[in-house]
Amino acid sequence: YWDDELQEQDIDIVCGVYRIYSGRHETQVSHSSWWPKPNIWKGSGLDVGYWSPTCEVWYQKRIQAIHDGTATLRTATQWR
Repeated sequence: YWDDELQEQDIDIVCGVYRIYSGRHETQVSHSSWWPKPNIWKGSGLDVGYWSPTCEVWYQKRIQAIHDGTATLRTATQWR
């Protein structure tokens, strides 16, 4: 169906996005996440069209860092 795609708010939930107020005004918001959003993933070195062994190694390292408490939230710039 034409409406079978994730909405931005759904993507934010899956990627663990936090909106961090970065200034005195409510409009100054920084988005940080535990996982890269699709627009960051697309075109990255891991975007090879399928889930490769390299992707799996990257995922396992990231999930381990999250479990260990050593991972940090990243902005879109930091994901690049």
